[in-house]
Amino acid sequence: MQGKAERQGTADRRPASRGGEGGRETLRGSVGRDVRRAGLAVCLIIAGAAAVTLAAVSLSMPGLWAATVLAAAAALVLVALALLRLARRLDGAMRAAEDSAAMCAETTALTVAADIAALKRSEAVLSERIARLNAALDTLSLGFLLYDRDHRLLVVNRRYHEIYRLPSGAVTPGMSAREVLRRNVQAGSEAERSEAEQLAEIGALMGSGAAPAQIQHLPDGRVVAVEIQPIDGGGFVAVYEEATERWNAEARIAHMARHDAVTDLPNRVLLRERIEGAITQARRETGFAMLCLDLDNFKQVNDTLGHAVGDELLRAVAHRLRACVREVDTVARLGGDEFAIIQAAVTTPADAATLAQRILDVVSAPYALTHHSVIVGVSIGIALAPGDGLEAERLMQCADVALYRAKGDGRGVFRFFEAEMDARLQARRSLELDLRAAFEAEAFDLHYQPIYDLSAERICGFEALLRWTHPTRGRVSPAEFVPLAEEIGLIVPLGEWVLRRACREAAGWPEGLKVAVNVSAAQFTSSALIGTVKAALAESGLPARRLELEITESVLLVNGSATVAILHGLRNLGTRIAMDDFGTGYSSLSYLRSFPFDKMKVDQSFTRDLTVEQGSGFIVRAVVSLASSLGMTTTAEGVETPEQLAWLREEGCDEVQGYLFSPPVPACALPALLETWNGRTRRAA
Repeated sequence: MQGKAERQGTADRRPASRGGEGGRETLRGSVGRDVRRAGLAVCLIIAGAAAVTLAAVSLSMPGLWAATVLAAAAALVLVALALLRLARRLDGAMRAAEDSAAMCAETTALTVAADIAALKRSEAVLSERIARLNAALDTLSLGFLLYDRDHRLLVVNRRYHEIYRLPSGAVTPGMSAREVLRRNVQAGSEAERSEAEQLAEIGALMGSGAAPAQIQHLPDGRVVAVEIQPIDGGGFVAVYEEATERWNAEARIAHMARHDAVTDLPNRVLLRERIEGAITQARRETGFAMLCLDLDNFKQVNDTLGHAVGDELLRAVAHRLRACVREVDTVARLGGDEFAIIQAAVTTPADAATLAQRILDVVSAPYALTHHSVIVGVSIGIALAPGDGLEAERLMQCADVALYRAKGDGRGVFRFFEAEMDARLQARRSLELDLRAAFEAEAFDLHYQPIYDLSAERICGFEALLRWTHPTRGRVSPAEFVPLAEEIGLIVPLGEWVLRRACREAAGWPEGLKVAVNVSAAQFTSSALIGTVKAALAESGLPARRLELEITESVLLVNGSATVAILHGLRNLGTRIAMDDFGTGYSSLSYLRSFPFDKMKVDQSFTRDLTVEQGSGFIVRAVVSLASSLGMTTTAEGVETPEQLAWLREEGCDEVQGYLFSPPVPACALPALLETWNGRTRRAA
């Protein structure tokens, strides 16, 4: 007992004999033990923390799962190892090779230390795994950021620096989200949205738990797609993808869906959206004007010079139209040769009239294209909002009605919509429907007007003329339905029907009688014309020499070389070619030299006045003389009086036709007509 007491007393007295150094030693040992215990405790909770983190990561982000778990585990391990290193510094007696350490009082305490070697092996393994994780993150094609609940950065990879053109190490773990954004702004990579806006957006995201995709437009033109996903329990993951090419491709597709491919003007879809926007504004503020435009003579240019030239002309017209309007206005292409304009902030009709007149002047000026110089005009119809309506369909319809009025008034003009135009439009549309139905039912007929040979004093042939008798309208004038057939695209198939029918009926006439058939400009621009004529002759059995094809000189005004080539092809079939209505168009002697026509027909407007107007007589005399010198036959149309007939006979005209001999009659009346003029009862003219 005494020994024990003495030892206890010695122990109690020893701290006093060592003074302050003993107290510091005791404190050091105590702190070292506490730190080691803390380090070990942290190590023990690593597995639990990893499991918690695993649960926190959304399964909707499989690409971020491994990085999130490993990053959280790595952070906890680093804290544990740091605490252990601190413990070793406080306790100088510890060695890396020792299996245990005893920290005890001289008399009573023994403490078992942890296996330091095992911890160091764990530290090495973990360091290697962290290095591999960093290497894996740096090979990702996506930028990657991981933040904790306090918006402190835990993980960042190299690709993030590359996307935002940041120097290596510019963004490091430990930074706040605000600091990261500030680094981007300083580097010139965040100019579209302010730092406050982005932070507010992140804050809202954390509160809502939503994960919206964002598009960032960088100052250098690149596009970055950003996806931010919150983590349960706090923090979030941000993934960055440079999506410039994808964004541009999608933007091109969206642009193409709302713009015309030829002119790059807005198409009908975008025009309708703009009209709706203008209507909304018109309900609150000022009105606007809706202009519908149609190019005059564009179809002839497109058909004769080709679609490439037509497209070039459309682009040139679009460029001029853009120059005529303001930034707030819209120019759109509806298709073909149709355009539309929304003129914003129109207070009076005079505003729209001023713009329309400017367009007429600008568009009608000559166009110097790559290989051709062409001239087209334009007709314009105008509707005003809100006066003519506040519905897109209604305004387009009103402007379209006014456009038809402008075209009917001679083209090259503009017209405002008027209420009474509706009735005319309905009548035209009704006629169009009836015309299409008549074509499908072959409800047309051919009448024939005789051509009289002044030298032989007999009928030498007939001109086939199309007639349409409607069941309720009665006889419809060709001057009314033929232009409509051209507008709606029926003239070519209708012309083919006339050609086949005329050849079939003429094949039954007496030998020597020819049939003359008019060929429209639209038919002449078709590469199938030669084949159509050849087929009509073969089907009917009519000799080619008895078929005479009449064309107007306007056909030769555009793409004359191609037209002349077709004429030679028709001539090679054995048919005769006549120049119809000579002198009424832009006459040129050059095409008379380029192609030897068989006949030149004098228009009835000259024949009608040749005995009462000296000028008409001079023109007819010149035409007859010119045709004779070129070896062509001359036919005068519209002969109605014996005086006209005598004058033409005196001047050497070869053939005549007109009401003096007979109006156009159906095929069934031809035998009697031939008997009258070519038979025994033929009267002398």
